[in-house]
Amino acid sequence: MTIPTMPNSIPLPANSPARASKKSSSRRLAVSTLVAFGLLASAVPVPAGDLIIGLGVDNIDEDGASEAVAFQLEYHLDPIRQYAWGSVALMGVAETDEDEDIYIGAGMSLVWDVSPAWFVESSVAAGYYDAGSDGLDLGGEVQFRTLLGVGYRLSEASRISLAIDHLSNAGLEDENPGRNALHLRYGRSF
Repeated sequence: MTIPTMPNSIPLPANSPARASKKSSSRRLAVSTLVAFGLLASAVPVPAGDLIIGLGVDNIDEDGASEAVAFQLEYHLDPIRQYAWGSVALMGVAETDEDEDIYIGAGMSLVWDVSPAWFVESSVAAGYYDAGSDGLDLGGEVQFRTLLGVGYRLSEASRISLAIDHLSNAGLEDENPGRNALHLRYGRSF
């Protein structure tokens, strides 16, 4: 007599509570990892470059979307080009918010020195986006982030800035609502 066996894994329906719980747990793990990385990065000596931490709010102009407290972490390598007006550097960025949205990307940053103390910063990055438990559906996982900000150097090694950034899939998908965020940022050079 043969005893019937069950398959090793049974696919869960897309709207099942078990699948939602598993997805929520993986997002919590990703958010926790991002926060732990930020805390570790701020406590460990970092190779030459800039570490930037931002706190702000996203979904600032989205119809029907609630604003969410957002956290941002960037690392800028030493500039690849120095000019009389400023510099260009490679950078990496990670962002999350209380809706558990996650964006991780890499790109380039530019800093224009308006005066010895004041500067304008901008960056563009390509990366991965996950909408989280209650985040905006931006139409896909591949997203591009642009940023524009103005800042003030507190010393040779530290600065603050106020920046707005925009996430968009740049028309790669049929749906492309975009997301805007406003951050107060603190940067430290090493």
